[in-house]
Amino acid sequence: MRGLLLAGAVLLLQANPQDERAKAKAKAEAAAKDPLDFDRSIRGLLQNFCYRCHSGDKPKGDVDLLKDENPRLVAENRKTWQTAMEMLERSEMPPKKERQPTPEQRKNMVAFIKKTLDTLDCDRPRDPGRPSIRRLNRTEYDNSIRELTGLDLGLSDGFSPDPTGYGFDTIAEALALSPVLVEQYHDAARRVVEAVAQSAEARRRVFFVGPSREVPDREAARRVVERFAGKAFRRPADPAFVGKLLGLYDRSRAKGEAHEAAVGPMLTAILISPRFLARIETVRPEVEEAYPLDEYDLASRLSFFLWSGPPDDALLALAAEGKLGKPEVLEAQARRMLADPRSRALADNFIGQWLQLRSVAGHKPDPKRFPGFTDSLRTAMEREASLFLAGIVREDRPLTEIVDADYTILNEELARHYGIEGVKGPEMRRVPLKDRRRGGILTSAAILMILSDPERTNIPRRGNYIAASILGTPPPPPPPDVPALEDSKVAGKEMTLRQMLELHRSKPECASCHARIDPLGFSLQNFDAIGRWRDREEGGPVDASGVLPDGRAFSGPVELKDILLERRDAFVRTLAENMLIYALGRGLSGEDECVLRDAQKRAEASDYRFSSAVLAVVLSHPFRYRKNPDF
Repeated sequence: MRGLLLAGAVLLLQANPQDERAKAKAKAEAAAKDPLDFDRSIRGLLQNFCYRCHSGDKPKGDVDLLKDENPRLVAENRKTWQTAMEMLERSEMPPKKERQPTPEQRKNMVAFIKKTLDTLDCDRPRDPGRPSIRRLNRTEYDNSIRELTGLDLGLSDGFSPDPTGYGFDTIAEALALSPVLVEQYHDAARRVVEAVAQSAEARRRVFFVGPSREVPDREAARRVVERFAGKAFRRPADPAFVGKLLGLYDRSRAKGEAHEAAVGPMLTAILISPRFLARIETVRPEVEEAYPLDEYDLASRLSFFLWSGPPDDALLALAAEGKLGKPEVLEAQARRMLADPRSRALADNFIGQWLQLRSVAGHKPDPKRFPGFTDSLRTAMEREASLFLAGIVREDRPLTEIVDADYTILNEELARHYGIEGVKGPEMRRVPLKDRRRGGILTSAAILMILSDPERTNIPRRGNYIAASILGTPPPPPPPDVPALEDSKVAGKEMTLRQMLELHRSKPECASCHARIDPLGFSLQNFDAIGRWRDREEGGPVDASGVLPDGRAFSGPVELKDILLERRDAFVRTLAENMLIYALGRGLSGEDECVLRDAQKRAEASDYRFSSAVLAVVLSHPFRYRKNPDF
């Protein structure tokens, strides 16, 4: 019997190599027939149509596709290949002057990229990203002081400017703590305490309990400082820390100082504590994997994201009860906070930075070309954009209204600037629009003005803004030796802006990028450099027409809006990317793709309501979890 078994084993061993070879052969034959196999099909297509420009020491647009030599690397460099896929789909790549793939080849390249990018498993435990300590920026500091004292002191005006990263002033790596800023914090803390002493309302708020027959002086001081520290630190104060603060009180009282004066140094110490000035999250060193965020830290993440300020009593109470981390509770709180007037901070600080609206205050149109431009008109432009966006946030209106809305916010001066009749008085109010030339951010005077030069419109800047900020497909920066637009003029000949641009982009180093952005910019050419509508320029009719790289012709702002609404998924993705960066205070990693997918699914399911993007972020793994730092 043993002999038979041994013989059978030998036969099996002898048969296995043949079986393995047969399987390998079948697999190779299947791969050879698979048009999406990277080595046998896709690599050759990329070699023929992409690598010539996008490889080597100086790849065009600083995009080196050849370095991603296998599907795993393609999946890791998601942003680059997502853009490549979109450009292939729209026939923007290869450029028209280059040899083109057949429709079937183009279809296969797109299908391969999509298949490769879709391999990310969003159901498994994931990396929430690198943890960080985030200093309060200037807006967050002022809002925190307001919540603590009820006073709107604006002390951050005297602070050093907040550096930005990825377009936002909420990025942890950028918000360093310099020695100069430390001194500014010390000075501001003393001024806060002085202001509280001089304001009856602030004194009642801070000194909510005073010495009495039932409450001895030191006990009253303990209760005051314990509550003040709890609000300042956004979690219950450590008893040991409170005990140290009371030592300051004891020394002041021993010197003969009155009760409230003796409390002052304790309040100052709280306001210069790292626990107030930075968001330092609780670490669990015994846990090796990602773990749920501490409930108080989660409350802070949520409130600074939506309100640019500290959590209110409702959030802190839920954190104390251990309930905030439940998804249904977290969602309910996010919806409550979006409906609160304080959510205007999200419109001003997130959308305002994403769409570059903070530039309005510093833009100076040429007074000779635009003598009617006034500071009050500038203020109205700023308020139109701010109130319009705040309404979308607070009323949970469709995200698509950022691109195209049938209303806007006007007062009489701005309505007159737009040529809209029937609006009287200085107050801003919602006004229905009779046509689609206005409505949405792109056709607001604020955006049209900041995307112009002081004396004229800037077509490439407007087109680049739409490509980058709305569609998320920014062109690469121009080479350093590209000539200025004015250098393209023919000597002694008057030329329109369109004619100069056509000469400019006839140069090989300029053509590919301008072919992508100029048509978008030309569609807004009916609007002058301060956002007024015009039908004529340079003595002739305005030409607002353009042709996209895929051959689609269009003209004017209404047809531009139609194109952008057709690409609303790209817009939602762009918004979600920027929102996640803003909320997390860091750049994105490959695994954050799961959040972006969820945002798009939620948007489609909710008729593109603004809350869909917010909830995708708030309920996401990287927002609710953290890991220990790698040292």
